[in-house]
Amino acid sequence: NLSRNLQTRFYATVKPFKGLSVSASYAYHYSDNEQWQKPVFIPQWNFLEDVMMTDGVGRTNISNKTTRATRNFMDGTIRYENKFFDDKFDFQVMVGASQEQWEERITSASKYDLLDPALDVIDGAIGDASAGGSRKGWAMRSFFGRVNLGWDNKYMLEVNLRADGSSRFLPNERWGYFPSTSAAWRLDQEAFMADIDWLSTLKLRASYGLLGNNSVGNYDAISTYSKSNYILGNGVNMGLSQTAISNTSLTWESTYITNGGIDFGFLNNRLTGTIDVFNKRTANILINLPAPAVHGEASIPKKNSAEVVNNGIELTLGWQDNLNDFSYYVNGNFTYVKNKVTKYKGDERSYSGNTFLQEGYPINILYLRPTDGIVQDQNDLKKVQAMLDAEDALAKAEGRSPRKVYSDGTPGLGDILYIDSNGDGLVNYDDRVTYGSGDTPPVSLGMNAGLTWKGIDFSFLLQGVFGGKTVYSGAEYRPTTRVGFMINEEIADNRWHSGLLDSNGNITTPAKYPRLGYETEKKNTDASEFWMVSQNYLRVKNIQLGYTLPKSWLNHINMEKLRIYASLENFFTITNYPGLDPESGWGYPAMKQASVGINLTF
Repeated sequence: NLSRNLQTRFYATVKPFKGLSVSASYAYHYSDNEQWQKPVFIPQWNFLEDVMMTDGVGRTNISNKTTRATRNFMDGTIRYENKFFDDKFDFQVMVGASQEQWEERITSASKYDLLDPALDVIDGAIGDASAGGSRKGWAMRSFFGRVNLGWDNKYMLEVNLRADGSSRFLPNERWGYFPSTSAAWRLDQEAFMADIDWLSTLKLRASYGLLGNNSVGNYDAISTYSKSNYILGNGVNMGLSQTAISNTSLTWESTYITNGGIDFGFLNNRLTGTIDVFNKRTANILINLPAPAVHGEASIPKKNSAEVVNNGIELTLGWQDNLNDFSYYVNGNFTYVKNKVTKYKGDERSYSGNTFLQEGYPINILYLRPTDGIVQDQNDLKKVQAMLDAEDALAKAEGRSPRKVYSDGTPGLGDILYIDSNGDGLVNYDDRVTYGSGDTPPVSLGMNAGLTWKGIDFSFLLQGVFGGKTVYSGAEYRPTTRVGFMINEEIADNRWHSGLLDSNGNITTPAKYPRLGYETEKKNTDASEFWMVSQNYLRVKNIQLGYTLPKSWLNHINMEKLRIYASLENFFTITNYPGLDPESGWGYPAMKQASVGINLTF
């Protein structure tokens, strides 16, 4: 496997006269990747049954694949700024344009029966051969402009407009237009606020804007075809078949953002903060709508038919001060946000694992079977028997045979006790209910603080997320056994077993987890409230300690600054999440890193 990358950028700015500047840039990126692959045949032995599974012999082959990608980006802007009316009126204007193009080409070839397994070229094989190749790409062109107006450092107005054209949409839907505007009023500059000494800053802000998103497939707007065999007469012929139906009305996804806020500062801005309230509505989200089966095997196109609304509040608060050689700062932030799907498929739900999408609910809300703990002893078995007796009595009264009350089989000692939440007398998947707030935790917060004293500096960054829930379904966190696999210590030590019962059959120490069962037994591993875990965490993202040498020590070596530092990243996390990392979930966990470095300035 061999990769090559080249990245270049050229930039120029011209200032013909005061206040006017013209800038342009061009960037070119190139990358290619070459892969060679040959199978290696290794004998495999089954030590459990003491037999050879494979003898390490197979048909040799070799394959080559080359991927080349290029990206071109260029932009140009013209800026003009000036002041009028005794420098009270600020005027700034900017117009510009940009365009971007990306293309990827892939070629591949393979061949069987190498003359010698040591050969690593296609011509070293003499058997069946195949080759393939593809090309894909996209392009976008944009025009944009901005006007900033200000009067006497009190009243500020900004107006933006951009137009984007994407190759991913057909010509009649290609262009999207996205305006935005914001205004601010600095009350602290008004004459009626002049006598308030303890108030340093007070600004009111409001904004409204529209953003576009073209993150769709490069060719979702058109029909696509692939080669396909068909029978004509007595022969097999090669032809084309449609693999995807076009959506000629495919267009930009749009996000409308409304924001109102206030900035404040007290005591010569030693205490500062902001309060923001926002509404974010994303419309024309691409989804797959129901379609009749008459369309055949071709995939149906996505349509701009969904809408999601996010509402929230953001708070920041900071304090900074200094006492002689000692200075310090503390800043914190808090965000609360909730989302709701306001337009999707009406009352229809789209399920994905243990979550679903539906109008009126948060995105990907958990949908789980409710539980009442574990069947610990005879007292819990009486609850199970009561459900069975109730069904028998109802069936007798209605003159029918009793239904199967427990869809997974009647629970016994050590099993999870599922709940009949809908009151139909049956315990099954119809009892599932919603939990949590979707895949976006509602609360996030952070804090950063630092201090300096006579060249010594110390700082840290905290990050926390609260309100997130998920079903932890890792194979290592299940009460199941399998030949050749280990059992989680936490599960094994806290599982239900008969040794927890006293001589009267009553539980002595309630078990935390159900009994162990073989891997094919799914009764206690269903996605349920029992396995729901919190993804709350508070993490120290970074801690850094440094020392800057006095300038008098550096003058004789013509050095401006020398700082020595040591830092830790992601070393400390407070959480009850049982997996590797509550932040990434099932993704790759955040890496812990310790570093020592030197910053030099000449």
